[in-house]
This record gives sequence, structure tokens and C-alpha cells, in this order.
Amino acid sequence: MADQPQASSSNLRAAVMVGSMTLLSRISGMLQSRLLASFLGAGPAADAFFVAFRLPNLLRRFTAEGTMTSAFLPTLSETEALEGPEAGRELVAQFLGTLTLVLLLVCALGILCMGVLTGLLMMGRLAPGAGVGQQLTALGQILSGARPAPEDLILTTALGRIMFPYLALVSLTAGLAAVLNLKGRFGLPASVSTFWNLAFMAFGYGCMKWVPGAARDPHRASYFFALAVLVGGLVQLFLLWPSFRGLGYRLRWGFFWRHPGVKKALRRMAPGLLGTGIHPINVFVSTFLASHLAVGAQTVLFNSSMMGEMVLGLFSASVATVSLPVMSRLVDAGDVDGLRGSLASALRGTALLAIPASVGMAVLARPIIALIFQSGRYGAATVAWTGDTLAFQCFGLLFIATGRILAQCLYALKDYRNPAYAALVGLVVNVVGSAFLMGPLGTRGIALANSLASLAGLLVLVPNLARRLPALPYREVLRGWGGMIGASLPMGLAVWFGARLLGLGVFHGLGGTALRLFPLIALGSLVYFLLVLAFRLPEAGLMVQLVRRKLRF
Repeated sequence: MADQPQASSSNLRAAVMVGSMTLLSRISGMLQSRLLASFLGAGPAADAFFVAFRLPNLLRRFTAEGTMTSAFLPTLSETEALEGPEAGRELVAQFLGTLTLVLLLVCALGILCMGVLTGLLMMGRLAPGAGVGQQLTALGQILSGARPAPEDLILTTALGRIMFPYLALVSLTAGLAAVLNLKGRFGLPASVSTFWNLAFMAFGYGCMKWVPGAARDPHRASYFFALAVLVGGLVQLFLLWPSFRGLGYRLRWGFFWRHPGVKKALRRMAPGLLGTGIHPINVFVSTFLASHLAVGAQTVLFNSSMMGEMVLGLFSASVATVSLPVMSRLVDAGDVDGLRGSLASALRGTALLAIPASVGMAVLARPIIALIFQSGRYGAATVAWTGDTLAFQCFGLLFIATGRILAQCLYALKDYRNPAYAALVGLVVNVVGSAFLMGPLGTRGIALANSLASLAGLLVLVPNLARRLPALPYREVLRGWGGMIGASLPMGLAVWFGARLLGLGVFHGLGGTALRLFPLIALGSLVYFLLVLAFRLPEAGLMVQLVRRKLRF
């Protein structure tokens, strides 16, 4: 136990480094989102783009950083510990080769079946106001050629076929990143999404500027932005490949089903498809339900969800990324006390920023959305709609972040079933909650149902983890959360008053809003960290030490 503070500090340093890289990614992601909002707005072309883009991104959670990483990393760690580094290299080569070929087949099948997939997601547009049976009948008539397809369905299908190969590119990139993470290299893998955003913006803006008529026609512009998705995927892959090869790893093409490690990793992935995929499955349900709402609902839900992921990615996802290889090594070493300490450190560390960011973003949702999106075709009414949806999205951010950490711990313990059970419970809550809440609340109701689903999944994960890891650090974690909540509430009140005084209820242009909003966010952050320091939370002290150490250089 004497090494626990040192281990917590090391994990926090790694998480802060990943978080810093992720911060750059989120900043560039905001610029990328603003570019899309400016040229696509929140009309039919934007809805078509975001529905099509969701398809590869939905599946990437299963085949990339979600289930694949959670099953592959513990298997690789276990293989290297028992059989040595060379056996681990062979496992990497055969597993990634098998996975890539499978994904290429999935991409080919997805492109062929894209009309069915997009039709199911957009059924609400096929027969507005009709029941599900009539909508399915309408879809069947469209697929058989008995009736013409709506223009937005045609566009969504075309964009989906262009973007779907991104699934194979991003999944292979995630496999390379997982290997680098296991070897303690977190910075470069965390930076690839920044390069994706930069490549997307460079290609997309270049097309808007140099291709005649692209900037004036959202329908035409959406095709070029779809191609930009693939350009970004190639840049990500090429960025990691030299480091991956430099560590002595390679890729072997083929179907190596009989390799023991490949077989074990794939078997572990099977129940984890739902465990890690609870959030994207809920997004899929939300996409289907949003097709029954007004035009623009898909775009509003995508943008509000993206802002929530920004908060999770800045620190929570960084802690999760660092914690899985650490927990896997502790389990392989039989260090139960170390595992408890790492779990407590991860849960408190992820809440350190997730809690105040949730409060602050809920309070400042409209000016934040205006700063990022209000441009060109994305007007004030859509900003207000997105901001109100985001406020409801913020309610579940801590539950999502905590669920990710608990699932990582269960995966490190080689338990892949209980996260799947939690996912099923969350899925049922999301479907039922969305069906009841979307009527009176619209997109806000769907966002709230997503949050409640994450809470329901969390309530299933906790007791199951307690059976696998007795004496969970409840008191230590809850004490930390209490201090963080206690510091966040005064901060939220301060930024609320500040927003009223600064007139942030009205958009003052990009520069004017930024000059008001950023100092207010800085003030809120200062209030929060002064309070957590006053409450003597260990994580705040560690962050101060890290800042001081960096300033010396």
C-alpha cells in the first residue's frame, strides 16, 4: 500500500498527458463542427450526413476502442506475461490481421445493405405520423422499387456508402493504439483524432473553396465532407504505423481462428459487444426515434451528444484509457489491493473534471453552443434547441464515465458477461424512457432517457463488481465525489450570475461571445479548484504538483 500514492500519481500523470492531447483534439473538433455547421446548417443535408456518419461510428465502438480494446488488451497482457514478448507479437499480428479482414467483409456487406440500414434509421420520414407497421411497409415498397425513395433517404444512403469503409480504417488504428498504450505510449495514440480533425477540415474546406458551387449547395457539400471522413481515417492510420512497426510488431493477413490467443480474444469480445456498446446502442435508438421529430433533430442530437463526449474525452476517457492496461497488469500479478487502489484512483480522477464540467456546461449550454456552432446556416433558433438538449445530456455524464471505469475493471478481471447484462438493462430503460419522454420534451427527452439508461447500467455494474472484487472502496470514492459536488455547486451559481451580468443570453458574434465566455469559464474553474483544495482532495494536490513540475521547465 506504500506504493499506492506513487502509482496514483503516475496514473494521473499519464491521464493528464492523454487528456492534454485529447484537449487539442476537442478544440480542433469544435472547429471541425463549426465548419460543418456553417456549410450544412441543421437542415435535411445535415441530418443525412450525421445519420450516415453515425453508422461506422456506432460499429467502431464494438470493433475499435470499445469491445476490441477491452478484450484484446487483457489477452495480450496475459500472453506476454505467460509466454513472453515474441508470443505477444505473434498474437498482435494474427489478431489484427484477422480482425481487419473481417471488417473489410463487414464494410462490403454494409455498403450493399446501406439502403436497408438508413431506411430503418429514418423510418419516421417514410410515413410521418404512421405506425411502425406502416413505416416498415413503406420501406419495403421503397426497397422493392414500388414507390420512389424520399430525397433525404437517397442522400443518406449515398453518404453512408462513402463513409462506411471508415469503420475498417478506424478499427485498425484503434488496434495499433491499444498496443502502443500497453507499452506505455499514450501521447501519440491520443493525438490521432486531432490529425483526423485537421485532415477533415483541410480537405473539406479546400473543396468548399475550390470546387465550384459546393459552398452554396448543402446537398453537394455533404458529399465532399463524406470523402473528408475517409481522408482523416487514412491520416490516422499512417500516423501510428511507424511507431507500431518500430516496436517490432507487424500485421499478418489471414483468418487465424485457431490461434489460442485470437480465439480467446474473440470469445471475450462476444459478450462485451453489449457491455461496452451500451452508449452507442442507445445512440442508435435515439437516431431512430429522432426520425419521428422535426427536421434538424438528428443534427441537434448529434451535436449535443458530441459536446457530452467532449467532456468525457477530456479526462474521463483518458483515465479509462490509462486504467485498463494498468488494471490488467495488476490482475495478472495477483495484486488485489493494488487493483482496489487503482479503481478508486480512476473513479475519483474521472469525477474530478466530469462533475464540474457537467454543471458548468449545463449552466452555460446556450452560449457554448452559440460560440461553436452559430454560423452560416446554423441560426439562433437551432442554437437554443441544441443548448436545451445539451443541458439534459449533462445529467448523465458522470454515470457514463463511472460505468466505463467499472466496465474496464471487470474486463481486467476477465468478466465480460456482467457488463453485457448492464447494457441490456440500460437499453431497455433508454427505449422505454425515450418513448415516454420524447413526446413532451422532444430531443431533450431523448437526451434525458440516455442519461437514465447510463444510471440504470451503473446500478447493475456496482453489485456485480463487488462480488468479483470484495471490499470496494465505496467510502473513499463517495467522500471524494461529495467534495467535488460541494465545490461544483457554488461554481455553477457563480457562472450563472456571471452569464446574466455579461449578457450571454444573446450572441455577440464569435469574438464578443468568446471575450465574455472564456474569462467566465476561467473564473468558474478557479472557484472550483480553490474549493477542492480547501476540501483537501488528494487529486487536486496531485494536479498542483504536476503543474508546478511543468512550470519549472
